Amino acid sequence: MTPIICEVSGSIVLLFWLAGGVQVDGCPVKCSCYREPRLTMACQQRGLAAVPTEIPGHVQRIFLQINKLTEVRSTAFSLCRNLTVLWLYSNNIRHIEAGAFYGLERLEELDIGDNGDLRSISSTAFSGLSTLQTLHLHRCGLSELPYGVFMGLSSLQYLYLQDNNLLAIHEDTFLDLANLAVLHLHNNKIKTVSDYMFRGLLSLDSLLLHQNRVSVVHRQAFHDLGRLATLFLFHNNLTALSGETMEPLASLRYLRLNGNQWICDCRAKTLWDWFKTFKGSSSELECHVPERLFGKDLKRLKSGDLEGCYDSHRHTWTSLLNSRSSRYGRLFSTESPLGAVIPTCCLTNTDKSSILSDKGLPDLSSYNSQQITKTPLKEKENISKTKGLEPGISKNGTHKISPGDSSGTLNHPQGKHKRDFTKEQNSDNPLQKKCSQNLKPEGGCLIDSGSTINVVETMLLLVVWLFWSL
Repeated sequence: MTPIICEVSGSIVLLFWLAGGVQVDGCPVKCSCYREPRLTMACQQRGLAAVPTEIPGHVQRIFLQINKLTEVRSTAFSLCRNLTVLWLYSNNIRHIEAGAFYGLERLEELDIGDNGDLRSISSTAFSGLSTLQTLHLHRCGLSELPYGVFMGLSSLQYLYLQDNNLLAIHEDTFLDLANLAVLHLHNNKIKTVSDYMFRGLLSLDSLLLHQNRVSVVHRQAFHDLGRLATLFLFHNNLTALSGETMEPLASLRYLRLNGNQWICDCRAKTLWDWFKTFKGSSSELECHVPERLFGKDLKRLKSGDLEGCYDSHRHTWTSLLNSRSSRYGRLFSTESPLGAVIPTCCLTNTDKSSILSDKGLPDLSSYNSQQITKTPLKEKENISKTKGLEPGISKNGTHKISPGDSSGTLNHPQGKHKRDFTKEQNSDNPLQKKCSQNLKPEGGCLIDSGSTINVVETMLLLVVWLFWSL
């Protein structure tokens, strides 16, 4: 830097020529190069379609943002061993070759954000960047982060992944980022926060997950985030969040959960309890259902407000005191209009025993009367009396129902056989009722003796009639 000495009004003023005007040998034609504060090559907004090949030796900073670059080749910066800052944002980059940044062992900041056509990136794109502290990957159209993409970035402190199309984050994606302090994931399409999504982020201070599609946060999702101070989950699809999930966040100071459709029933109780111990600042948690609590802040409700259960199938509120009667009558639905599943806290012990799978409750219409009520239905017995028996048969004792037999057992000379009245009531044809459910070893069905005698008598009457006719 060359000083210029001037005399103005008898005073000597010392002026220094700013380094920005001093050209460096080997600087590309369309770029400006200067030595202070660090050797820099500035090529922003020059309409460049490719990375310049003439790069000064020992360059420390390269600014190539706001150009028309479409790719970054593996040889583009291979000789820039002293490079600490590289800006490539706001270009048209679609492809980054594997090893494009290999050998940049002193690189501290890499910005390749705002390249909307990038969409995918190699799992080895950042290999060897052991001193990298800041990485910008925002607004790149990324739909997925490959396994191991951040492996070895042990010095990384700031990671910006917002404004992409990420649908999910693989478990242990951030496992090597023990020094990461800021993680921006907002404005993506993430639906689930799994147990090990954030494993390894032991130093994380700020996590922004707002404006996604998160509907589920698993219980161990924040297990390693003991130093987290800021958590944004507003404007997602959350309906419930357990207090156990929030317990590891011992350092949390700023929490935003607004803009979700909270179900304020028994499933919100553990979160409500957790807020009693939370000392930081929080947004409101507006209740979406039930209707009587709509718009109220979950944190300000009383314990009694959360004792019932919202039945999403019928959009009604059911108290736990009368939910026992619903086992055989009105049923709970496990699907809510908000996409939530009714947890076991909303069901009594009796109701819990009836849950056969996570897809819903059993259809009681498929059970017979004895499975549901343990007593026979009188109307079925009456149908059997009128349709299954002839008036003359009951007089000879061949086919008679015992008055005190509630199980519907039939008595006849060959022994007792139980008939299936549930199936019989669905048919008006007596001929379809002759087969008992007791099968012969050969696979045929036994015909009731009463029915056999009835046929024989009919045949005898026919023979007698024919005889007298002749």
